[in-house]
Amino acid sequence: MEAFLLARSTGELSQTSFERVTTTGLVQSFAPAPQHRFSGEADNSEDEGPNPNNSIWAHRTGVSALALDKFDGRLLLSGGADGSLKLWDLHHASNPNSSHTFRPIANIPRSIAGEGSSHTHGITHLDFYPFDAEAFISSSYDRSLKVWSSQRMAVSGNFDLKSTIYTHAMSPVADHLLVACATQHEHVRLVDIKSGSMVQSLVANGGAVLSVAWSPRREHVVATGHVDGKVRIWDVRRASGIVGQLDQEDNLGVVHRFKHAMASGMNWNQMPHFRSSALAHHGGVNGLTWTDDGKYIVSSGLDCRIRLWDAATGANMLTSFGPVIQNQQPKTIDMFVTPARLTPAGRELLFWPNEQEILVMDLHEGMLISRLRVPGPSTAAGGQGIGGLNVKNRTMGMVWRGNGGYRFPKGPVMGGGSACGAVYSAHLDGQIRTWMPRLKGPDQDDDTPEPLDRDEENTHRKRKALDDAFRSLMGRQITFG
Repeated sequence: MEAFLLARSTGELSQTSFERVTTTGLVQSFAPAPQHRFSGEADNSEDEGPNPNNSIWAHRTGVSALALDKFDGRLLLSGGADGSLKLWDLHHASNPNSSHTFRPIANIPRSIAGEGSSHTHGITHLDFYPFDAEAFISSSYDRSLKVWSSQRMAVSGNFDLKSTIYTHAMSPVADHLLVACATQHEHVRLVDIKSGSMVQSLVANGGAVLSVAWSPRREHVVATGHVDGKVRIWDVRRASGIVGQLDQEDNLGVVHRFKHAMASGMNWNQMPHFRSSALAHHGGVNGLTWTDDGKYIVSSGLDCRIRLWDAATGANMLTSFGPVIQNQQPKTIDMFVTPARLTPAGRELLFWPNEQEILVMDLHEGMLISRLRVPGPSTAAGGQGIGGLNVKNRTMGMVWRGNGGYRFPKGPVMGGGSACGAVYSAHLDGQIRTWMPRLKGPDQDDDTPEPLDRDEENTHRKRKALDDAFRSLMGRQITFG
């Protein structure tokens, strides 16, 4: 860091380059921040005991969804597997390095026996309005989509889609108020919040829709992932709707096909622009996201593959993320890509919830940068923990803490308040966990090696034993009689 500071002071390094060097180092150094805990209980009794981390829950039945205000990085919204909702104020922790237990500033319990207007089943997805943190949208296994006021925590709109809703999405750049819903039905449902009606269905015949994501640059373009392994690209203004389909066997894209048609003298307007049988994955597509500049699409499938696509041409970028990917659960995956302005061009990072860990990978190279292991056992004896809770700490969702996110999918500036940045993850064991960048102190040397964890120590010891055995064999002189 001292070398970069010197280069910045002498003018050899521009301010923009220095900022990107600094933020690149930060996003690559995320680590657990156990000093921040989330307690959904009303009293303080759970803070007592020899191991308070294991006795605190944000939602006792498990946290199934998270959403974070991208304008100030202040409001965190959580949804429980029981249908409850809780709102947290992250500014209550004035010092990000000090211990703090967050408590909800608003709590909406599950609706029981038709009493109340809240959800009756588990929350599947949460989203703040893309242009206003004063409202948010929730979807649930009770087949309803609800619009809420963040200040009053009251329902201002309710839509019964009569089909299980896996996830939903709103365009971050559009003036319209269309919500695209991925449901158990084979058609993509579009709900207009302004008019209060379901205005359109994007007709597809690929079974249930598992994922949906709007383009951050084209307000009428939306991508959907289906259980038949197809990723369809739609323009909601067109009568036919579908304008493209991603093909894992196509690494050249539509531009190459157009040039080939022109060279062959064929009429491009009368030719199909994509194969109707094209597959993006050999399994249901349960994860979709765009980079915030709109240049790339990332998809994940139940075939345990992640693929990167050129959004302009539909070409498969052939990025390999290796065999470490775990994705066998038929649920929507909440992965995300870091804002492009934090890293040099082409060096964005992908955060992937890999069951009981979070993988940080280079988006374009597929290289594994770091593994953020979720603390605690993967399963308890008999699959149950204290109070009958299932303590299998599977990661159910993640959110990026940033601010200044007007007309961007995420806040492009790291952090919020006094924090230098954070990632919050939801887990099936009922906890919300915090991950923050490591900040070196003034007396720490950048070249000081980090201590190895237990797995790395065992690997290092085994490798040394094999090397010693190899040298002893190779160093022995062998004679033939």
